Amino acid sequence: MVQEPGEVAELLRDRQARRAGRDELSRAHSEFQQVSPQPGELDEEALADLAGRDPDAAARLLSALGRAFDPGLRRAARALAARLPVTVPRTGVPDRAGSRRVVTRRDPTGADVDLDATLAARGAEPHWRAEHLHTRGWRATGRACVLVVDASGSVAGDELAAAVLTASALAQRMRPDDELAVVAFWSTAVVLQPLSAGTRPDVVVDRLFDLRGGGTTDLDLALRTAGQQLARARTAARDVLLLSDGMPTDSADPRPAAAALARSGARLHVLGLSAEPESVENCTALAAAGGGRAAALHRPSQAPAAVRALLD
Repeated sequence: MVQEPGEVAELLRDRQARRAGRDELSRAHSEFQQVSPQPGELDEEALADLAGRDPDAAARLLSALGRAFDPGLRRAARALAARLPVTVPRTGVPDRAGSRRVVTRRDPTGADVDLDATLAARGAEPHWRAEHLHTRGWRATGRACVLVVDASGSVAGDELAAAVLTASALAQRMRPDDELAVVAFWSTAVVLQPLSAGTRPDVVVDRLFDLRGGGTTDLDLALRTAGQQLARARTAARDVLLLSDGMPTDSADPRPAAAALARSGARLHVLGLSAEPESVENCTALAAAGGGRAAALHRPSQAPAAVRALLD
């Protein structure tokens, strides 16, 4: 696992995504010249027109522009991706006042020992252990969420667009008392954004665009890394949002790690990137083990609605 900021920055430099020139972008995307008629130019109205006709083509093009060789075009595309309209806030959920409440948790730093919970945790064990200690302390009423993005070789193409749109939608939904982390994984796991409040969508989007994944798929490591991030959460409500095809190519069975998340009080939701029956079955099983739900994300344009469906 890579999580120290300096190590993450070095990895992103070493594994930087390949840049695409204007000729390559023009060959791959029929609307490229309309959306970027001149070097360094991004016509947002032309892209919005394309989105009205074919939202998935617009998402693919925007993702490709975010990796353009042209620095001006690349910056404009990334800035737009970070502020794409998510349209619908959480519905039916009243605004939180940002208050805090006293909760019991397995944490020696709390204000007071919760004797009942501590004795219950010890049970019939003859000796005390550190993990028996439960304390009571203040906890924020917001939400902590970890976005876990599959960047392995089994995931390519539309998945970058889906990851960028998912991250953008998620970051824009965060309220002041919410916390967000972003983890990318293949045979290793990289903490692109440590769990914190006030996460900027543009920072998250930048790091996803910069990352070149590949290799095998270690889902077990990815979920354990998400759990380590959530262990730092100040909030009582905690969610993990896994973006993957659910196919572990070099991994221990990830279901125990999913169940461990559920035991810790978190919910694991899975956005399935493939319609293949085995993939759908694996994603559903992972979500069930993690106490959450699974939803299809087979097209990039489904990302904002899928995020709302799972987290509302």
